[in-house]
Amino acid sequence: MIFPLLTPALVVVLNGTIVRSYSPAYVVRGHVVAPLEPYVTAVAATIGYSGSQLVVTRGDRFAQIPIAANTAPAQWAQTYVEIAPLMRSLGLRVAYDPQQRRLEIDTAAAVVVTPTPFNAAVPSAPPADVFTPSPVSTPRPQVSGKPAPRRTPLPVKCCTR
Repeated sequence: MIFPLLTPALVVVLNGTIVRSYSPAYVVRGHVVAPLEPYVTAVAATIGYSGSQLVVTRGDRFAQIPIAANTAPAQWAQTYVEIAPLMRSLGLRVAYDPQQRRLEIDTAAAVVVTPTPFNAAVPSAPPADVFTPSPVSTPRPQVSGKPAPRRTPLPVKCCTR
């Protein structure tokens, strides 16, 4: 007989897509802990060490996590960290739904770039004439006589034997 799991699996969703991993995320004492690989590496620009701390950067933000020893990147799938405060310090939106056991992580929306305002002090290029040739007229064909009706059968000479 197959026994159901005592606690359902915790689902981590990044930008609307479920993040799959062989090392699942857990809730420990009210905090969601997850391995560095793939949850943190999916959003981090760089991950490095500074003394006994793991430094995670994303854009102009960074987070420092105290860690016991320098862990090789191959072991990041077994290195668990509290994921929600880490993601919030990197500028991401994090929401946890305890009924569905679902942690939603959303990256910030893209920044809308506005055009540079007009500056009269900046020299502008003078207007230039654009050369567009005039189209050459095509002579119309001259037809004389009575036009033949369309779809008239053409006489074909048959081969003689």
